[in-house]
Amino acid sequence: MRYWISLLFVVSMLLTAAGLASAATVTPQLILDGVALTPKEPPALIDSRVMLPVRTVTESLGYTVKFDNATKTLTVSNGNSVIVMTVGSKKATINGIESELEAAPIIKQTTPATATTMVPLIFVKDNFGADIVWDNKTKSAFIYTSKPGSGGSSGGTSEGGGNGDSASGGGMIGVVDEDPPATDGSTDAGNGTTVTDPYTSLAYIHGIRFENETVILSYEGTVQPVVTSLTGPDRIVVDVPKSDFASDFAQNLVVNGTTAKSGAYPIASHPVLTQVRYSLFQTNPNALRFVLDLSSAYGYEVQNDTSAGELRIKLSADAVPPVTPPPTDTPQNKVYTVVLDAGHGGSDSGAIGVSGKYEKNFNLAIILKVQALLATDPRIKIVMTRSGDTFPSLSDRYNLANSIKADLFLSVHANSNTKNTVSGTEVYYTRADSLAFANVVKQYATPATGLTDRGVIQKSLAVTRETKMPAVLFEAGYLSNATEEKKLFTEDFQNRTAAGLAAAVKAYLKLA
Repeated sequence: MRYWISLLFVVSMLLTAAGLASAATVTPQLILDGVALTPKEPPALIDSRVMLPVRTVTESLGYTVKFDNATKTLTVSNGNSVIVMTVGSKKATINGIESELEAAPIIKQTTPATATTMVPLIFVKDNFGADIVWDNKTKSAFIYTSKPGSGGSSGGTSEGGGNGDSASGGGMIGVVDEDPPATDGSTDAGNGTTVTDPYTSLAYIHGIRFENETVILSYEGTVQPVVTSLTGPDRIVVDVPKSDFASDFAQNLVVNGTTAKSGAYPIASHPVLTQVRYSLFQTNPNALRFVLDLSSAYGYEVQNDTSAGELRIKLSADAVPPVTPPPTDTPQNKVYTVVLDAGHGGSDSGAIGVSGKYEKNFNLAIILKVQALLATDPRIKIVMTRSGDTFPSLSDRYNLANSIKADLFLSVHANSNTKNTVSGTEVYYTRADSLAFANVVKQYATPATGLTDRGVIQKSLAVTRETKMPAVLFEAGYLSNATEEKKLFTEDFQNRTAAGLAAAVKAYLKLA
């Protein structure tokens, strides 16, 4: 069976979830690295705890599962570890050492043919090397075989994705769109209480000041801003992914509800800039938004001084504001399907860099990072043409996208040239209805790389020509250039590029 047909079967589960966005009944999903699994029994909230089908999850992670029906004992092993659990008992052994589960394994059986052993989500996180995000709105579990942002991939090489080390070794649990907490005070991810995500806040904003025609945000940590110029009314929007207000933030925060923080910093000494509004507009992961309100359109320049810990937006009447498509209303409960395509793979290495690194590994590292950044947004359903070192053909890729009637198609590549001095990013499109998306990718992703902008290029490429939805192929840089190849395989470059691409997708879909 062709690869895309098998993927189509998987994706049908995702489309079912999309159709339920406005329905009363939600069908839980189990999604591993962007690909929906099909367990006999889906994830479930049982007694205020998230329970997962252990066989489907662990076998997908490379483990062998044996169940003794007489003793109701489950043995999970992979050659390095052996974990033994018993239905109805909180006691388990891990490599012979006794451990206690947060809740006893149970057998869930909706029909006679679906008897499935379910174990607590947090036990899977702690013992099977997977990061997990529980979406409490759709009642779905997103499982990642590498830490979001690490670039590692299950069964793959660390080449093109940093060292692939999860650092903490413990994994991540996140809860989005949480329901009211359970009355028993449990802190398990399944009770609707947000469990701290160690990747939530990588930067803290200490304050705002205005001097020399420049709005300055002082910060600590790593800031990867996305800056946009909008009209109706005129304003400059500065989004800072994975950030939060520092405890000494200079302005007085106004608390709306329990999580949203907002306020305004008035400007009295500028002919156009009237104030800077700020808010915590997204959680899990946290993100701050700063809006520079203008009385008329105005140019600006952005400088991120990492040594000083200052993000500067310098207003300039001479600068030309970037063009952003005018915002339109997003239909309520609309769920968009986005196909993410990592170019090449498997036996097709793609371009080979001057130091021998493979393009296929770079492409996958970036796509996995983009997937991780978009995965927790319930308005987006992600479909991956590949999530490991496999090779779907070009027709597999565009046939998949067309068959599921995707809303967007984004392909990521790295470039090569016989002249080793050529460098920079390029955004490719074929059909006229893809040009607007290509321009948004150029606006967000190209600056994020910090490389030379080689522009938006119309070219007849299979995945951008044969797809039926807006489709873009992003060439992130040149592996044939020694300096650029070195940058492409750094964690910082990959994180920035993925953030820019994710921001482009959300901006084009008017979800920012």
